[in-house]
Amino acid sequence: MVEQWGIVPMAYLAQFANRNYTYGYIGTQDFTMYPLLLPGSFVQIDESRHKVVNGMWHSEYERPIYFVETRRGHICCWCTLKGDQIIVQPHPLSSQQVRILRHPQEAEVVGQVVGIAMRLVEWQAADASQESKPRAALN
Repeated sequence: MVEQWGIVPMAYLAQFANRNYTYGYIGTQDFTMYPLLLPGSFVQIDESRHKVVNGMWHSEYERPIYFVETRRGHICCWCTLKGDQIIVQPHPLSSQQVRILRHPQEAEVVGQVVGIAMRLVEWQAADASQESKPRAALN
């Protein structure tokens, strides 16, 4: 975390020190919810909201995002439950595929994401060129 974020003021971190929540880290190569959630972000998880809510949402911002534990690791995603299967749904602009896993044998919802801390400065997509390109003039 410190390697990715650098120095973070303690006052900023203190607001996350709430025993009612769990915290997770989205891996730097996890593009499941990109561009809504950037890889390398921290998420605040409300474990009391571990039941998947099915419904109609007006926008992607209203739809609940869940932190899901799988045998391969953790995923932040939209979810749908159908019988004994959990459908892991990435953001439509993400390069990730929809996954169907057995619930709860292969995947279990830890809780709903209720807070996000993203670092926007110096972030580049994994496929972005390593060379810095000159910026276009804004005029």
